[in-house]
Parts: sequence; structure tokens; C-alpha cells
Amino acid sequence: MITTLTGENSFAWGELLRQLTDAFVAEHGELTLERLDGEEDDFALIQQALTSLPFLADKKLVVLRMPSKNKQFLEQFEQLLVQLPSMTDVIIVEPKLDKRLNYYKFVKKETNFREFPELDYNALAGWLTATVKGRNGSLGVGDARYLVERVGANQQLLANELDKLILYNPHITRQTI
Repeated sequence: MITTLTGENSFAWGELLRQLTDAFVAEHGELTLERLDGEEDDFALIQQALTSLPFLADKKLVVLRMPSKNKQFLEQFEQLLVQLPSMTDVIIVEPKLDKRLNYYKFVKKETNFREFPELDYNALAGWLTATVKGRNGSLGVGDARYLVERVGANQQLLANELDKLILYNPHITRQTI
């Protein structure tokens, strides 16, 4: 199985990446996870990770961060990804994909493609209220909008501030912000 995570909302795809890798490691063990970077690792290492069989395990997970930065990978991506062993799962993380390339068209059509756009103020306020509710707290929509106005539209900063506020008092109001 190949999953592609892309988009400008690095907080959202980062959370999903963490959940997917944690679940895989919990089931198959730490030694079944390989992380590679397309900017730093050479093509031979990427190719070997994708084509080799797992060692002392029935499955392995390869996380490729920005493989499109590797010129050789872009030239041979289709051959590599089509011929993956059935016991190899791959997560491709591409924060910015060029929609004009064949690579984009391939990953959009042939993989479990997940795109994470930046959230606007209203969506962030809804996310804040849902997150607080999921953590057994309360936060009104108006107070959530106030928090977004004070902190900004960066979801990672908002998550950090939310953690502090929930530790202080899980029932967040404008006075506690």
C-alpha cells in the first residue's frame, strides 16, 4: 500500500504521519520502519529500501520525505512504485507537489492520496472547539475565534497554546485566554 501526504498544512499531515507510523511500529516493531529523505539520501539507498524484503518481519514501512527532490527517483518512480513487494508499505510525504508533472498524476491516481490545505479562521475555530471537546473540555466558537485572532492561523502554534490552556483549565473562556 502506498499513501501520499501532501499540502501546506504540515501540522495535519504530520499528525496523520505520526499516527500511521506509530500504529505500524506497534504492530510490527521498530526495526520494520525506514525513514529516507529525497534531498539527502541517494537514489541507490531509496531503491534498495523500496525493493528489499523486510528483515525478520512480515512487513516493513518506508517513509519517503520529498523523494521528488531526487532527480533519479523522478525519472524512475513509476517502475519503483509499481513493482513494490507486497510486504512493503510506503508513505510518501511531499509538502509541495508540482501538478504539471507525471509524478503528481501518478501519485494522485495510483496511491492513497491525502491532501491537507491550510485551514481558514472559521475552520481553525471549529478544529479548536472539536479538539477541546475531545479532551473533555469546553471552548465556545467565539472564544476559539478570539484565540485564532490572538495567536494567528498557524495550526502548530494553536495546538501548543491549546495544550497550555487545557493544562491550566479544561473549560477555556476568553478570561483564561
